[in-house]
This record gives sequence, structure tokens and C-alpha cells, in this order.
Amino acid sequence: MVNQMIASQFISLYDLCVLIRKVVGDNFPEYIWIVAEIANIKENQNGHCYLELVDKNEEKVIAQARATIWAYNYRSLSYKFEKATGETLKRGMKILFSAQVQYHEVYGLSLNIKDIDPTYSTGEMARKKRETVERLLRENLLELNKSLLLPLVPQRIAIISSPTAAGYGDFMTHLQENSYGYQFSLSLFQALMQGEEASFSIIAALQKIKKQIDLFDLVVIIRGGGSQIDLSCFDDYELSAEIARFPLPVVTGIGHERDDTVVDMVAHTKKKTPTAVADFLISGIRLFETQIEELQNSIIRYSDRLLENSRFSLQENLNNLNHALKNILSHTFSTYQLLAIRFCLASRKYFSDHQNRLSLILQKVNAVFRQKFQEAKNKHLLLEQFMYHFNPINLMKRGFSIARMNGNLLTSVKQAKSGQIITTQLLDGLILSKVEDKS
Repeated sequence: MVNQMIASQFISLYDLCVLIRKVVGDNFPEYIWIVAEIANIKENQNGHCYLELVDKNEEKVIAQARATIWAYNYRSLSYKFEKATGETLKRGMKILFSAQVQYHEVYGLSLNIKDIDPTYSTGEMARKKRETVERLLRENLLELNKSLLLPLVPQRIAIISSPTAAGYGDFMTHLQENSYGYQFSLSLFQALMQGEEASFSIIAALQKIKKQIDLFDLVVIIRGGGSQIDLSCFDDYELSAEIARFPLPVVTGIGHERDDTVVDMVAHTKKKTPTAVADFLISGIRLFETQIEELQNSIIRYSDRLLENSRFSLQENLNNLNHALKNILSHTFSTYQLLAIRFCLASRKYFSDHQNRLSLILQKVNAVFRQKFQEAKNKHLLLEQFMYHFNPINLMKRGFSIARMNGNLLTSVKQAKSGQIITTQLLDGLILSKVEDKS
């Protein structure tokens, strides 16, 4: 009886779901505005967009729901959102949207999104960006990389970019085909330039560069060449702090026209496009070359003035000297003439005496050389005779022989042992003998 009463109070799961659908429909007849964070988002082949939405409290998920944007609505909504924010809808983004609350007996609770307010997401991104900048300011990091000195000649460049990015190709072409013929050493460190993993990928590239930092003058981070979406990674605190603390100057050319990203703010130098970065590097070398040319021209001008002044001074001194000499010579000509005659006579005698002495010395030197040469020649002849007589072939002609045992010269009876083979070399051949006895 009790079991029959309990059974009569049961309803089916379907009936329960129908009741829930009716309650939901009665209480949420219209679209309502909701704030949530996108935990996951994907678009199927039919163009429908499916989202997993969450609400968090201090990074802890406190609510979760599914949502759908049907293909008919999704294209126009995503275009409007992207145009207003410069971003696509993506995981981790907080959005304000208008949705109809629906409940299905099989699929459960879901939200049918009709509209999205991009101004809310723009404000949320701006808030996160502002908080990042304020944190960098508190930690004195915002101007840290800017305090580094740029290299005088920036030629060894570490590049962080995607190798398939059009901006990377433009950057390389612009540098390598510069009109001045400057040469650059360019090393690419590949990284993602957009999306959720971009900041981690760029940090990893920076850490690789840091391990070989002596090989580079500065670092450039370039993107460019395409859509201006998915740039929120460049507002990331961890990436911005890594660039701020980096021991080399960092130049950015992310290739966007909207407000500066936080990475642009902490970088040493910010340029709008990769080609602008290339122009910046070329101008750095050109500035150095111009300074060298100006210094060279200044040295030449100073040298010319110095030489001209010296020439004028020298000419004036020569004129004064010439005038003084004329005066002196006019009064002392006879005295100098007499001295000149005496000097000539004395010089002739001096050179004659020394010439005779030099001749005697040369004769002695020649005699000594002839004697030394003859002595050396005699020693050479004696050495040739010695080598001839002690040549092994000549010795064997005179009856001598060479005995070897195991390839080694046999110089003593003590080396021989009974039963061993001795090789005796004569002039015309070898004799093998076996040791039977020794005395």
C-alpha cells in the first residue's frame, strides 16, 4: 500500500524536463542582457557558433552554461564586434550579450545569443590594459628598457616573428636590399604572433636570445602584414615585464594603427610597421656613417687650415732667413770662402785616409773569409770520407755483416737465446741461422 502511494507521486524525467522548460519559458519570455566569460568557442561547418560560458569569483568558476549564436546571426555579430574592438570573439574574453534563456528536454539549459555589446568588451580590455600599465609603473618597469643605450652600429639583429608573416618578409627584403649596401646579421627566433599562446611563445624566444646575448646588438619584434585582430597578447603583463627587463634594446613593429599596446610602451623604440623598423635600423647605421664622414671632413678642414697656416708661417720664416743670410753672406763671404776651401781640403784628406784604412780592412776580411772557407771545405771532405768508409754497404764489401733477431740489431751474445732465429745480412743477401749454443 505504501509502495503504491509512493509510486503514484512519481513523474517521468521527460515530464520533469517539460515542467522546467515551462518554468523557464514563463519566467524568461524576453531576451535579457548577461555578462559572462568565454571559456570555449568553436564554429562548425554550417557556420553556427557554440560557446561555453562561465562566471568566476577570484578565478574560481561559480556558474557555467552553454550558448549558441546561429549562423544567420553569427556573421553580422562577429563582424560588428571585430570592427568595434579590433578583436575576434575568443576564449578568456568577457562579453555583455543579449540572449534568450531556453531549456530543452534533451539538451538542457542553453542561451540563444541575439546581440553582443562590443563597448563592454572594449572597456574590459581597456581596464585590464590599464591595470597592467599601472602595475608596471609601480614596479618601475615602464621605462627600464628605454634606459638602455642603442648600439652605435645596429647590425646583429635577433628577430622574433612568425616566418610566414608577410611583415617578416617585408622586413627582410627592406634590410637586405637597402640602397646603402649595409650588411646585417639576421637571426630569426620563431614565435606565435597572435592568439592565446602568443605571449608564452614570445617569452620563450626572448629566453633563447638571452642565452646567446653576446651575439646580438638588439631585438626586434615584428608582426604586421594582415588583420589587426588578436593583439591582446601584446597587453600581457608577463610578456611586457620580460621585455622591460631584457638586457638588450627591444624595437617593436607590430603593424597596427590603433592605440599602443603595453609591449609598445615598455619597448625601447616603437615603430608602426616592420618596414618602419627596418628603416630605423638603416637610419641608425646611416647616422653613424654620417657622423664619421662629418668627423673626417672636419679633420680634413682642420688639417687644411693648419697646413695653410704652417705654409704661410714657413714661407715668412724662409723669407726672413733668406734676407738674413744675404746680409750675413755679404759681410762674411771671404771668411766663409776661406773656410770652405779649408773644409774641402780637410775633407779630401779625411776621406783619403779612411779609404786607405777601409781597403786594408777589406783585405784582412777577405783573407779571413778565404781561410775560413778552406777550413770548412777540408772538414766537409773529411766528413764525406768518414761517411763513405762507415757506410753499411761499404763495410759489408769489406767482410762485415749485420745480425738481427726479431727485427732488432744483435750487438751482444747475451741477446741470443737457444732456439731463436738470427738473420745475418751480407752484401748480396740474407742468411737465417738457428742458435744451438753460445759462448
